Amino acid sequence: MSSNIKPKNPSKESPAEPFKRAVTGCLRAIAKKSDLDVSYAAERPGLIGGKVRLPEPARKLTRQEAAIVRGHADSIGLKLACHDPAVHRRLIPGGQQARAVFEAVEQARVEAIGARRMMGVARNLTAMLDDRFHRGKFDEVTDRADAPIEDAVAMMVRERLTGQAPPPAAKKLVDLWRPFIEDRAGRGLDRLERVLDDQRKFGDAVHDLLESLDMGEDRSSSDEEDGEEGDQDRKKDENGEKGEAADSEDMEKMSLEEAEASADAAESSDEAVDAPAADLADDSEMGEAETAAEPWRPRNRPNEPRGPDYKPFTMRFDETVPAEDLCEPEELERLRGYLDKQLSHLQGVVARLANRLQRRLLAQQNRAWEFDLEEGLLDAARLPRIIIDPLHALSFKREKETNFRDTVVTLLLDNSGSMRGRPITVAATCADILARTLERCGVKVEILGFTTRAWKGGQSREAWLAAGKTANPGRLNDLRHIIYKSADAPWRRARKNLGLMMREGLLKENIDGEALDWAHKRLLARTEQRKILMMISDGAPVDDSTLSVNPGNYLERHLRWVIEEIETRSPVELIAIGIGHDVTRYYRRAVTIVDAEELGGAMTEKLAELFDEKTAPEPRRVPLRRLHA
Repeated sequence: MSSNIKPKNPSKESPAEPFKRAVTGCLRAIAKKSDLDVSYAAERPGLIGGKVRLPEPARKLTRQEAAIVRGHADSIGLKLACHDPAVHRRLIPGGQQARAVFEAVEQARVEAIGARRMMGVARNLTAMLDDRFHRGKFDEVTDRADAPIEDAVAMMVRERLTGQAPPPAAKKLVDLWRPFIEDRAGRGLDRLERVLDDQRKFGDAVHDLLESLDMGEDRSSSDEEDGEEGDQDRKKDENGEKGEAADSEDMEKMSLEEAEASADAAESSDEAVDAPAADLADDSEMGEAETAAEPWRPRNRPNEPRGPDYKPFTMRFDETVPAEDLCEPEELERLRGYLDKQLSHLQGVVARLANRLQRRLLAQQNRAWEFDLEEGLLDAARLPRIIIDPLHALSFKREKETNFRDTVVTLLLDNSGSMRGRPITVAATCADILARTLERCGVKVEILGFTTRAWKGGQSREAWLAAGKTANPGRLNDLRHIIYKSADAPWRRARKNLGLMMREGLLKENIDGEALDWAHKRLLARTEQRKILMMISDGAPVDDSTLSVNPGNYLERHLRWVIEEIETRSPVELIAIGIGHDVTRYYRRAVTIVDAEELGGAMTEKLAELFDEKTAPEPRRVPLRRLHA
């Protein structure tokens, strides 16, 4: 155990410090990294940038609450020890839903390796998972639409690999999906135990599992693209530099006492720790599969409403709904409190950026003067008149407020599943603070979100199946467009609504083209002189149900068409911010950020550029690329 976890002044340390040192030592032992950076905070636990963040324990802990904290530590340590990111990147599928299942099952695999060898680790992981599903209210779900299939598959994989039943809070979720999964993929689940210790073979088996669940894809092309990097990684695996065989041998050498080192630190403590629980998969590894950009033909019919050969199969199940209608007021209040607690440190940074934006806007407003007044500031430029004619009255001036350009700003937030965790939390906080800032400057702000009502198609897909599976049916999912804050609603009234983004089960698929079209039409209906639309997204449009029965670039082509319409034919000024995703290949005025933490700065900077009338570029037309035969 590393010496740097010993207290500097034992007499003044917090009662929780011995427990923290025990958990830290156990985590480093499992991960086989003696210098691993471990911190404790009342934020989402996880592995971020090579550093581990665990929930802050209370001064007094019950046995169950201590096990939850240890469970988070054990899960992260096992992932560091038994997971090869290079192998993972080569195996991970492209589809959003398939990616989510693959990530969840891989996490279940590394946790099962530890749970099978160490009873204490198994108990800790069970406590952590039960707490996570309880906080997500999955013990109350009654509909598959509210039960993520990736969590159900992961719990069933865990059941196969360890023999442990799903935690009590996850039982309803698993029961909703079990008949469907067992019927289609039961044999695939049985195969996983035989390849548990080999990440590459396990990943191949999971791809077969995805095929059984109609989430599979053709991997031949991606295998060919591995190139030299794949060869090098395979050589490393053969030489023992990486790979699961070495990990398994090390795990077998690890003693039960070492892994359970944290257990004795808090056996007799009593009080709870209210730390947020969530998925332990590293958020930085999540993201959208980027489909290759394809040149496209401009529309030939000026009045075509939806672009080249794009259509929804049915719009009966789509909904545009205020955020408050999706959640009870008490839960909305709780979720808002959770949002505030999660990013209390970020609020200060974004607030400073927003205040800087406010000063720039106010500087543009207060730049005109009234002269020859009887009171106000003395007008020094007119003092010579007093010298020439002493009887002439003094002249005063006063700064007056000119009418700021009548402006409305719409913030359109991607509410897809890949935004879960840090990205959606940061996006909600930045939107909240910027809305407050712009409102103080007299600029109206609308905050919108877009997702779907269900995974894998929902009622739209069921209607298509009932209609006989017609070819190329078009968009095949139920849209959910959410109004978090309308332009005319004051910020204080809509403040709670942004907490809805923290609700488990809300974030699903993303159909960007129709969402952008919807937000654009809402702006066009406004009477303000200047209209600004800001899109915030972390990936290309993806809906597995639609893409499984239409061309692979179906959603992307429609998005490009909508963007072109707005940028060349509309008075709306469109800007986009991509989180870890290159949006500059879609939008003319765009910026890509690597980390969600940079979002506040990017939003304020782009808005400041637009509001600066000297630098805001005028809309222009550019020649369109023609589709090659």
